[in-house]
Amino acid sequence: MSEKKNGYSLEDWQRHYDEDDLGWDLGQVAPPFVKLFESKLIVPGKTLIPGCGRGHEVIYLAENGFEVTAVDFSSGAVNHLKSTVEGRNIKCEVLHMNFFGIDSTHDGVYDLLIEQTFFCAISPEQRPSYVSTVARALKQGGMLAGLFYHTGEEGGPPFNTTREDILKHFSDSFEIKHLSKSKNSAEQRKNKEWLVILVKK
Repeated sequence: MSEKKNGYSLEDWQRHYDEDDLGWDLGQVAPPFVKLFESKLIVPGKTLIPGCGRGHEVIYLAENGFEVTAVDFSSGAVNHLKSTVEGRNIKCEVLHMNFFGIDSTHDGVYDLLIEQTFFCAISPEQRPSYVSTVARALKQGGMLAGLFYHTGEEGGPPFNTTREDILKHFSDSFEIKHLSKSKNSAEQRKNKEWLVILVKK
């Protein structure tokens, strides 16, 4: 598929699911999130996961006591995740919608937001909207725990995210508690992920 300067359309993403062309999907929860949980750096609470895809983080956290709301606008992602959670009797909410369109019932609701391959998937032009939507959804003092993808390449998706990008977009609304390259990324992402912990001001 050709590079999309402004990101993929819904149809582009759906085609990936239709063709089972999910190169970004690790097939498991990303190891850094497991480490964050085991180290008690993230703790159970109301949790939002935008651009959840097939939902490996959704499943892992829901099975470990988190009250998870997952959001994706691709029916391929949502149908797969709903089938999985129903088959495994996992309690969570799966919303088929555009994350940027979540309504005011989500404002100030969440203790935690998990960022995993969503920020890099959207057009860089949408990054300010991402930050404002995240800030709107989190409680004061709520946390964003994320893996931001440093591709080191032009274009996308995935769109490159640098340390400077993170500081530029999040510093006004969030206190940056941690920002460094992840030490325990999956093999195919080694040295390409920023592990970030932000707290809403």
